[in-house]
Amino acid sequence: MEKQTPLLELRNISKTFPGVRALADVSFDLKAGEVHALVGENGAGKSTLLSCMNGLQQPNEGQILIGGEQVTLATPTIAIEHRLAMVHQELVLCPNLSVAQNMFLGREPRSSFGRIDRATMNRKAAELLETIGVRIDPNRELRTLSLNEQQIVEICRALATDPKVIVLDEPTASLNDDQVAHLLSVVKMLKSRGLGIVYVSHRLNEVLEISDRITVLRDGRVVTTLDATGVTEPLLVSHMVGKAKADLQSVYRPRAQGEVRLKVDRLAKTGKFRDISFELRKGEILGVAGLLGCNREALAQALFGAIATDEGRIVIDNSVVRLRSPHDAIRLGVAYMPADRKHEGLVFGMNVADNASMTTLRVVGKWGVLRHGRVRRLAADLVKRLSIKVSTITQKASQLSGGNQQKIVIGKWIARKSGIVIAEDPTRGVDVGAKAEIWDALQTLAEEGRALILMTTELQEMLHVCDRIIVMSRGRITGEFQRSEFSAEAITQRFFA
Repeated sequence: MEKQTPLLELRNISKTFPGVRALADVSFDLKAGEVHALVGENGAGKSTLLSCMNGLQQPNEGQILIGGEQVTLATPTIAIEHRLAMVHQELVLCPNLSVAQNMFLGREPRSSFGRIDRATMNRKAAELLETIGVRIDPNRELRTLSLNEQQIVEICRALATDPKVIVLDEPTASLNDDQVAHLLSVVKMLKSRGLGIVYVSHRLNEVLEISDRITVLRDGRVVTTLDATGVTEPLLVSHMVGKAKADLQSVYRPRAQGEVRLKVDRLAKTGKFRDISFELRKGEILGVAGLLGCNREALAQALFGAIATDEGRIVIDNSVVRLRSPHDAIRLGVAYMPADRKHEGLVFGMNVADNASMTTLRVVGKWGVLRHGRVRRLAADLVKRLSIKVSTITQKASQLSGGNQQKIVIGKWIARKSGIVIAEDPTRGVDVGAKAEIWDALQTLAEEGRALILMTTELQEMLHVCDRIIVMSRGRITGEFQRSEFSAEAITQRFFA
């Protein structure tokens, strides 16, 4: 029997960004009439690989073949010319245009006079919608459609290019269960028509239902490619997570915990999260784990007063509080270390001393005038305490490494003596050595009696330092683990609940 030539084949793809090897010797292929899933943790290299498939990025090494012939996909337009279409996780549609206009944007059928042939465009749009079993008026404005209907329009937009390969990147991330079921039926129909489908999803139950083969990425490399028949979620999770790379007990420091500092009771924000309830104790580090899109960032902003909630209560030190702004939160002893230190955590044009003292102006000043001696002493103490590597405290924050910048973000809240600290991705973009120092600083804060909430995309990081972990998925809490119960596999499974 003659071997089938893959519709799409990637051979030994490697991609390097400054200081980061995102992909290393990755091979992947897709056959006609097949759904080949791509799974892995955040940071495994999935997005980079999709970008190489779609012409958004060019690999440094390796080959891409379509129909057995080597091609160079320099742009997404060239990828479309080779009959490869991509449906992005974030919809790239125009809400003020009609359904038909969105489907054929940039490829509108023209009359003999060069004008857009709206009748033909609407007819072709209706035919595409009918093909996948959906009744939507092609003249309707996109903004009037449900999210599920908009996702269908995005798929029809891809089909309008007459592809042989469709890449679906997290197509169900924002859909409810009924909408997911319909979308999966559409994928099965496309597969029956002989299209090849690359399916990327964090929802492993979907992956197992829809896929013929599954490729697992970890740390930019292919771990394995499996025939989906007989594969279980625990097996997939074990391939995705791998073995812990360090002795967790060598990093974690047990500590005494005191009274409840923060209580969240059935907190909700429409479209973001719902029914969020938990307690946080003095001296505790509580991890909030979850995949991108679980909306834990919105929860952090609500606890810092940056966004208003619709339901529920926030109780700080046994008093029900109303957080109308970050000023209210700071006044009540809540600190927030954002993931984006460049735009939210620091003022890059200011020096180390001024950034470090930003949260304590009333302490280092008097009658509205800064006492520069106090500013310098406070900054020098924090530099020594956190081992911040600077040439001088008058050095600009923009000139420091990412790890040292992050230490300043931590330091300014240490100086504030805030009782509740929310840290979002505190080691994002820093090297291993700086990570260890930041883990140490967070545990020191807890030992001093602060109550910490740690939110990070790095599950192993939480396992290093947390006393307890709660898991969020699609805006709700789906699991809770005490330290004695920590298991990367068990926690990861709750990501998909």
